[in-house]
Amino acid sequence: MPQTLNKPPEDSQAWELLERCLLPFVFSHAVAVIVATILNTFGISQISSFVLFLLFLSVSLGSTLFYHNLKVTAAGKAILITGCDSRVGNALAKQLDDLGFTVFATFSNKNENNEIACKLKDQCSGRLRVLQLDVTSERDIHSTFLYVNEHLPDGAPGLWGLVHADAWVALGECEWIPSSVLKRSVEVNFIGVSRLTQVFLPLVRRSKGRVVLVGSLFARIPSPVRGIHCAVKAAVEAWGNCLRLEMRRWGVDVVIVETGEYVSGSAWLKDNASLLEQARDMWTQLDPQTRREYGQELFQKEMIALERYTLGPEADLTQTTRALTDATVRTFPLRRYMPVSRGERIRALLSDHLPKPIYDILYTD
Repeated sequence: MPQTLNKPPEDSQAWELLERCLLPFVFSHAVAVIVATILNTFGISQISSFVLFLLFLSVSLGSTLFYHNLKVTAAGKAILITGCDSRVGNALAKQLDDLGFTVFATFSNKNENNEIACKLKDQCSGRLRVLQLDVTSERDIHSTFLYVNEHLPDGAPGLWGLVHADAWVALGECEWIPSSVLKRSVEVNFIGVSRLTQVFLPLVRRSKGRVVLVGSLFARIPSPVRGIHCAVKAAVEAWGNCLRLEMRRWGVDVVIVETGEYVSGSAWLKDNASLLEQARDMWTQLDPQTRREYGQELFQKEMIALERYTLGPEADLTQTTRALTDATVRTFPLRRYMPVSRGERIRALLSDHLPKPIYDILYTD
């Protein structure tokens, strides 16, 4: 796979700024037309709507850019990050620790032999705490809540941020996926996320903080071999959108960060080879008749298609980490961040607006 495909989506920040400025642009135009009409009707002034538009636009854009770049003070604020076993969760913990936050970095399997956890603790300040948290374990969730509640920074009313960076990726054709894999994927990627949020929301509400969910562009893009991944990410995003509306009365922000193809693949896994091994296990568990109908040739083709996910360690995840950081530290975060490539953004746009038969023809593998 050429290295150019793994370059970060450098224009994602420009798209975010454009999204932020779109409303002031429309607002300025509407107000300018209304004000100019009123002034001209009553003979107060003959100023044109275009001049008023430029005036209102300069004021509104200036205010928007000012508020867009505001960041919260890190002192006295604590953030819980799940899935620090992954590259993204690990990098985010370092970044937020460098900014001065108190970070609770959780690992699904924290023990004395976990080199990633030990290395993270050595590289960060004394504010960072490394915790054991299996999001599918009710016992782990409640023990983590008690620990975080007892070790909040002095004077902190609650937890400022809850970042769900944990994920368990299952890829394979929908008919191949055994019930055990399906159950595990739903438990980690959806049930664990929703249950952990339920338990920690009282702490987040007290600080008027935020919940950051890691979604995927494939929640909106139907894609063969990624059926279960598309499904659980769609569930997370739908649930997150509802939670955002419910939390508005409390001043709590719920932000979704939609990652792209490589980030949502093996970049979240601790062992890149496990993705292909998982697919092979699915294949061997199929009944012989189904394997004969699909054929070994088709399976090999699917395996080759999955190999690009093993390039995760080469992928530059800078923009994803940047988006997660912005979602956490911006005073007025966007509701959705999309640190994806231009091609992925266009594909999502076409998926949303093109007739489905046309989209299927364009993007059938």
